[in-house]
Amino acid sequence: MLDMSMMPEMGMRVTPALLNLAQLLTLPSLDLHQLVQQELAENPALEEIETYEATCAHCGSLVIDGLCVQCASSDAESDGPPPNREEEIDPLLFIAAPRSLAETLLGDLYASLPSSDQPIALALVGNLDERGFLADEPEVIADLLGVPLERVLVVLARLRELGPPGIATRNTQECLLAQIDLLAVQGVLCPHARAIIADHYEDLGAGRFKQIARHLHISADEVDTARAFIRKHLWPFPAQAAMPDASPPQRTRYRTADIAIMRRDSQFVVEVLHSPRRVLRLNPLYQDLARHTATLSDDERAHVQEYIARARVFLTNLRQRESTLQRIGESIVVRQEAFLIHGVRHLTPMTRAEIAADLGVHESTVSRATADKTALLPNGTLLPMSEFFVAARGVQDILRELITNEPRPLSDEDLARLLGELGYPIARRTVAKYRDLMKIPPSHLR
Repeated sequence: MLDMSMMPEMGMRVTPALLNLAQLLTLPSLDLHQLVQQELAENPALEEIETYEATCAHCGSLVIDGLCVQCASSDAESDGPPPNREEEIDPLLFIAAPRSLAETLLGDLYASLPSSDQPIALALVGNLDERGFLADEPEVIADLLGVPLERVLVVLARLRELGPPGIATRNTQECLLAQIDLLAVQGVLCPHARAIIADHYEDLGAGRFKQIARHLHISADEVDTARAFIRKHLWPFPAQAAMPDASPPQRTRYRTADIAIMRRDSQFVVEVLHSPRRVLRLNPLYQDLARHTATLSDDERAHVQEYIARARVFLTNLRQRESTLQRIGESIVVRQEAFLIHGVRHLTPMTRAEIAADLGVHESTVSRATADKTALLPNGTLLPMSEFFVAARGVQDILRELITNEPRPLSDEDLARLLGELGYPIARRTVAKYRDLMKIPPSHLR
């Protein structure tokens, strides 16, 4: 017979909470906002509130029930009435919500407009529907606000410049035309694509491709090429460029900052960006029911305990995500101070494994936390966090400068020689690879 025995053994087990945390870490702020909205719809024990209470004396964040949302400090000073201390406040009962697209647009507009135009910005952003279209004509908004139409049009133009391509247009056709024009400025062109959308939009939607070719005096193959270009590069709805989707990777997603790196008193500080007014918290009614489960039936008790536990895990993981991003951002700043001061040519080579070793976490955690995230730099520019780990960015910047100032189109061999003279010895094929990555054509096409 076989002898059997039971021995204790240590091991790791992947729990649903860990899987949820891993998912949250990978999401940029706008995708996270969508997930939060889904969780709010499914979990009655979780709620979102807008608050206008006092701010923390230490960090300036919201103070709710005497507790700072950002630093979870219960000694945060405020001008409001003292909180009720009958029960100990749990710092995991609430957390600042991720920023929505509307809040991101408003923040960017407020930073770039005079204060007198901020009510116009608020009216325009508030007039956007869930797809990113402007619900009313600018003339209607000007009449409602009692301001000249010219001021509304100026703010509208700024909104369209800062937001996703096609934002604040009136319909899909206008959205597509706005994206076509933006791509043309960037040098991404397709013959006949604009004419098809502008003059034959209904025929395109109805599949009357032969009629389009006949009216434009082009071949069927040229119509097919334009259709392929439209499918590859354009979004039907403005807000779609900022939301989760299953679109081809060739389409450029609208980026918003997930963290901000700011310079204060000659030091760089990192802030994980979130909503300035919206807060997620456990529903007070469910908290009260959880304290009196003995009075509930078995089904009611199971319902309350399930959703309270789910909401607590969700809030805990949101806080863990914020803490992880904060620590990674601070570690990057320590290593990249010269880059933040002097620019891309001073980018210090570093790896995700080095950041993970500094923080005592697994490298995969750093990879998830930096994937598809964007940092707002002190100079006001946006930089994908993955760029901090690309050692070749300094060389690429010099290469771009050489090509911009070349007296005549230089071959990759000539560029490699010049880079070597500047102290960057790289091969010709490496120059070609960097040039392709920067979307710079070869010498015979420049």
